[in-house]
Amino acid sequence: MRRVAVVAVTAGLLLAGAVPAWAGPGEDVLRPGEQLAPGDGLLAPGGGHVLVVQPDGSLGLYALDDVVRWSSGRGVAGATLTADATGDVRLVAPDGAVLWSTATAGSQGTLRLRDDGEMVVESPDGSVVWGSGTAVVPSTLVGPDRLDPGDVLSSPDGRHTLFVDPDAGVQLSGPDGVARWTPVSEPAPTSESESESESESESESESESESESESGSNSAAPQGGVRATALELRENGNLVALDEGGEVVWRSRTAGIGPASLALQDDGNLVLLDAAGTPVWSSDTPIGPSAMDVGGELSVGASLGSPSGHLALRIAAGALVATWDDEPVWSSSTDTGTTFRLQEDGDLVLLDAAGTPVWTSGTAGNPGARLVMEETAVLLVSAEGEVLWQVGVPEELVVESVPPTVPTGVQPTDCALVDGPVAEGDIVRTRSGIRVHPCLAATVDALVAAATADGVELGGGGWRSPEQQIALRRAHCGPTDADVYEKAASACSPSTARPGSSRHERGLAIDFTSGGRSLTYGSAAYAWLKEHAGEYGLKNLPGEAWHWSVDGS
Repeated sequence: MRRVAVVAVTAGLLLAGAVPAWAGPGEDVLRPGEQLAPGDGLLAPGGGHVLVVQPDGSLGLYALDDVVRWSSGRGVAGATLTADATGDVRLVAPDGAVLWSTATAGSQGTLRLRDDGEMVVESPDGSVVWGSGTAVVPSTLVGPDRLDPGDVLSSPDGRHTLFVDPDAGVQLSGPDGVARWTPVSEPAPTSESESESESESESESESESESESESGSNSAAPQGGVRATALELRENGNLVALDEGGEVVWRSRTAGIGPASLALQDDGNLVLLDAAGTPVWSSDTPIGPSAMDVGGELSVGASLGSPSGHLALRIAAGALVATWDDEPVWSSSTDTGTTFRLQEDGDLVLLDAAGTPVWTSGTAGNPGARLVMEETAVLLVSAEGEVLWQVGVPEELVVESVPPTVPTGVQPTDCALVDGPVAEGDIVRTRSGIRVHPCLAATVDALVAAATADGVELGGGGWRSPEQQIALRRAHCGPTDADVYEKAASACSPSTARPGSSRHERGLAIDFTSGGRSLTYGSAAYAWLKEHAGEYGLKNLPGEAWHWSVDGS
């Protein structure tokens, strides 16, 4: 085995007191009987990830974007990484103490660093006996390639998943895990040219190219028909769904464009791009931004969306319309609007093509107001946190789409008595804009005010719904129900509580921000909280500088 010597140092990141490093070309495996000395490392075959024995004696896994993916924890200077003859991979201190281990003794395994960022110990027969849980799910499929049962694409932010479920078939799921698009089986061909297209001949004849260049189906849900068990992006640029027998049951009708790629975007839209990067097909499932600040505008064709995507605000047929799962729940009752804007004075206005207001919210006189899309309501909120204007979703629609998982009712004033998830209707918004349980609201406002007086700006996100927690589990733990509901929090990357157990779901935790960014160790805001948060009953979760809760969990 060739050892990988550290050849470059990246400043600005600290992990357990060690300096992250880049490694030169070298091995991606550590075999039984081999070891890595301090400063040595393994490099993934594609060069996108490096595992380094760091100067402080800890192991650090890094990606090319300077992101710390994983660490073995506190180390001892001079430690070495050793794979013994039985297949156990251990980080050993100079005095022989074992600092970390894969606990794979007897496997005769090999430690391997994969291109997706996953570290695994493979037995001689190729089976995985240990994994780090750090694999980065790709967001793009480059043709020719295919997704088979168990394969997945994830949006870069992890909120959306394209997954080939062994039972349900091909599913594009949103942040709440609800399917937003799936390929629908098509009717049998009715003409000779159509039949040729369905056979997917690679000859790219003129008749096939003309037929396949038509728009593909963008249906958001199956209405019966054959279940698609694979999604294949072919060399000619056609995206097709196949049944268990390998027959085409759906197609994008883009054959003839040549090499293409399929990308799952952060907005939830699945887009097929030609070689020049031009979109040629999409699933038509984008979720718009969830907020609009002063000066923000919305034009025809754009939208705002709640985090889950169920609630949307857009201009349709000249009216400003709020929809829940595409069903209108409110309209401005106009027919000439073309632009929607949040004015500097806090007034929402809908303008016609000449720039004349045809509808307003009547909220002028509130500079600094912000429009927010919550899960079941559109809210215009003043700089002080007062709701100036709102549109709510009828309860019966919400119940049909997202059955309530937590009860509503009178909430305890003692945070120690809150023992489970709390419904959105029982959460309050503090003057600082952070949504928390009522028992914590006054405390949070006092803390933020004290920080402001000391020159520290604090904001953040507090309560999240069970659906949002499920979405985070899918992004951080894996796409299957077993990943979401059964996998231990520590097995996720980053660690994420099981649905129903997060302090965020109870409104008892806050992910603090300062200047719009999550807190980091060494920041002035973190230092202030470390010194003062205890006075307000908040504790930090070790390993997450931004996360503070009533009990530190």
